[in-house]
Amino acid sequence: MNGRADFREPNAEVPRPIPHIGPDYIPTEEERRVFAECNDESFWFRSVPLAATSMLITQGLISKGILSSHPKYGSIPKLILKVNKYGDTWDE
Repeated sequence: MNGRADFREPNAEVPRPIPHIGPDYIPTEEERRVFAECNDESFWFRSVPLAATSMLITQGLISKGILSSHPKYGSIPKLILKVNKYGDTWDE
């Protein structure tokens, strides 16, 4: 022993190097399933809470008078623009 612990199992497979992933790469069905699952979880567990929190904070700032609402349209345009900063490319 050289003082280092070997955590690999004796019959464990050595991982292969990642192949070049270019425009001609076709993912397997399992990879497609994982991509779809990641997209779904990312939407529900990251995008939705972040958008809802942003909307609540913006609405709170508008109701406290720190941000002003539009005289004709109210606070809806600012809420939409704040939420889309996290999900889209819209800017104020």
